[in-house]
Amino acid sequence: MKEIYDLAEQYHNDGNNCVESVVKACNDGLELGLPDVAIRMVSGMGGGIGRSGCVCGALSGSCLVISSIVGRLDPSEKHQTEVYKYTHEFHERFTKHFGASCCRALNRLSFGTPEYRTKCIKITAEAADMVSDYLQEKGLVK
Repeated sequence: MKEIYDLAEQYHNDGNNCVESVVKACNDGLELGLPDVAIRMVSGMGGGIGRSGCVCGALSGSCLVISSIVGRLDPSEKHQTEVYKYTHEFHERFTKHFGASCCRALNRLSFGTPEYRTKCIKITAEAADMVSDYLQEKGLVK
């Protein structure tokens, strides 16, 4: 969905990190209605969780968006495997598409350089687009 791609790209260019950009783009583009506190909660996840270089923030953001739709507030609602099937499948799709799920493996450039940022923005926008398409494919959003 080009609109989601463009939104994620714009959010990142405006200074949001990868996770914030994916979540904000999907929240706006898919009209998820996530509260501000949900956006605040994702802020520390960028750079592979606090710049540790681990799980890619664009992937984390995508899984958070998925969970906002299929997740649970209480264990009595549904078994966790009903949620995990979506995030696991998306993780596999992301890894197949990009070749890795780890931030430092996806972007080996020096953190903070213009080249690093350009590559990160591209990954972020593609991930936002992918998760939007995935949610539509699964019939989880319109």
